[in-house]
Amino acid sequence: MNEFDVIAEYFAPLTMGHDALKDDGAVIAVPDGHELVISSDTLNAGTHFLEAERAENIAHKALRVNISDIISMGADPLCYQLNIAYPQKPDEKWLKAFCDALMADNQAYNVYCSGGDTTSIKGGVLSISITILGTVPRGQAVRRMHAKDGDNIVITGGVGDAVTGLSVLTAGHEEPLYKMAVDRYRRPRPRHVLASAIRRYANACADISDGLIADARNIAAASGLGMEIDISKLSFSDDVERAISEGIITQEEVICSGDDYELILAVSDANLPLFLAECDSCELNPQVIGKFSENGLKTTFLNTGSLRINALNKGWTHF
Repeated sequence: MNEFDVIAEYFAPLTMGHDALKDDGAVIAVPDGHELVISSDTLNAGTHFLEAERAENIAHKALRVNISDIISMGADPLCYQLNIAYPQKPDEKWLKAFCDALMADNQAYNVYCSGGDTTSIKGGVLSISITILGTVPRGQAVRRMHAKDGDNIVITGGVGDAVTGLSVLTAGHEEPLYKMAVDRYRRPRPRHVLASAIRRYANACADISDGLIADARNIAAASGLGMEIDISKLSFSDDVERAISEGIITQEEVICSGDDYELILAVSDANLPLFLAECDSCELNPQVIGKFSENGLKTTFLNTGSLRINALNKGWTHF
């Protein structure tokens, strides 16, 4: 199949009936009273997913990490542009698995593919870039810069599962013993059900892509605040606890590594019970782990026990 046959056979159905992929650009209607929120992420083989990863897992991760960015701003996902650079011509089995996974997520998260590009890259690795568009009621986007002194630091679930899953896969440990952690690494779970609650109850929000501490600091820095995090308030999954006890990962790696795609939020005392109730109704397990405060951008860790956090640990960085 040539490039245009591939687009017609595998990518056109991802438009979900929208009049897309037929022009040089996409025409997107924005509902009255709403604004666009736009985010992009690029995933490269060997950096963001294992080079031997299955096509369906690559597709799920590529789209879901972008959806997570949109949700963290209180927006509802709308559509996405998909760009793929292949190091070699993909076979039809790979294309079908990849696009079937995207189709499943289109339906699960109510999005569609509005366009994109396919190309080849000589001497490189598989590279997938998605730009996602979402809508938010005008003036209601949730920004990192609006955390307030005294806001509670809330996370929507436990962290460390992704780094545990990656460590298991790369070190050759028994995958069935860490099935949940491996799945969390391969297939993140964006908290899309919380978009409306984020708009109503959060002063600031980010998704935990670079690590719990790094993304908490991102909110604090953008808001001109410091923060206190009580390590004793963190709880981890059984997989993470087992991995720590077996020496597969350290507690510092758990709280500083990325790829979890839970959300971290700044929530006022008044809104805290309302937001926690929303999480409970969505069968999530939120944790209140500290406070943002006016203490000169300083980060303080409470009840650390034997844990020692390297002040130079900035979480996940590309350079």
